[in-house]
Amino acid sequence: MIRYLSWEKTITTCTLACLISFSFSYPRNSLADTLVVFNWEDYLSDEVIARWEKKSGHKIKQIYYDGNENRDSVLVAIGNDTTEIDILIADETATPSFGTIGTLLSVNAYESTPNIHLVDKKWDKVCGAYGVPYLWGTLGVAYRSDKVTSAPTSWDILFNPPPLLSGHIGWLDESIDTLAPALFLANNDINTRDPDTLRAAFEKTKRALPHILTFQYSLSYLDSSVRQISKPAEKELYLAMSYSGDQDSLNEQSGTDLWQYTTLDEGTISWVDCLAVLKNSSRKALAFDFINFLYQPENAAQNSLDAYTATPMSQAKSLQPIDFQNDSTVYPGDTLDRSQPYLPMDNATAVLRRRITSTLEKLHESK
Repeated sequence: MIRYLSWEKTITTCTLACLISFSFSYPRNSLADTLVVFNWEDYLSDEVIARWEKKSGHKIKQIYYDGNENRDSVLVAIGNDTTEIDILIADETATPSFGTIGTLLSVNAYESTPNIHLVDKKWDKVCGAYGVPYLWGTLGVAYRSDKVTSAPTSWDILFNPPPLLSGHIGWLDESIDTLAPALFLANNDINTRDPDTLRAAFEKTKRALPHILTFQYSLSYLDSSVRQISKPAEKELYLAMSYSGDQDSLNEQSGTDLWQYTTLDEGTISWVDCLAVLKNSSRKALAFDFINFLYQPENAAQNSLDAYTATPMSQAKSLQPIDFQNDSTVYPGDTLDRSQPYLPMDNATAVLRRRITSTLEKLHESK
């Protein structure tokens, strides 16, 4: 089972076959002039989309995913067949992997997108040969300032929260992120392949289960389409493992300005998301036109601002408001000195980590 991905919202669950049948049975004639982007929710500026649609006369539709596993399931199901997805936004380990197996187009083919070369040189190799750097950020916690009066400083708050927070904590269901807090506290590599280290992190995380409200990604948990009417989600979630920028979307979804974000003293993950074109997209010319438009500095600046996430383009950053440029939750500065990047996993480690995360979820559900 994976989460059902709609054109505009992540709304329910169904089998992979159900998802594929829905997503790609969308009338082809209605998609002829429509660019389709496979993306996280709230991760592409409505303002930039509107600018491009007005300029080009074409439309953009987005299919949202809320976790790496369901994203990967869709891409694996697509394989090398003709697909209605044109652009993928994914992390720096998934992008090269799917490029290598033939799902993504090599960036050598992006001849009509000169603006991608405005990305700062230090990001050149991050996405490999099949994608270009899109946005970047960190891993930490988002918290409600009316429930947490001062910014947390340690990952230990997830394991030993004050009574007010117990049962109101959101965790992430991802192969690396799920165990990251335990690994950070033990001063271990978050990408470790050592089974004993991973099992120790599992045991520590298992002890945190009584404090956990949900393993669902916080944005999806608060989304109106998945709220329980009798128990509104925004009243139950006080603190959640999050990516930088999530706090802005959480505030928008909950209609408040209470959500804040911080990294923790023991360390963070520095991540980069990449933008890539599907090899068998039927609208490559449209995709290239949009990418070149998106990487114009003024549009890249707006996109970063609206996503509340850092741009990898200095020219774009310089166009942003000074208070945004100086916001350490967006551009973290010295925090990166204690950060670790995502690294590719071998199959055995991936299987073990998936087994661990599935077991944690099942134990949580049983409670």
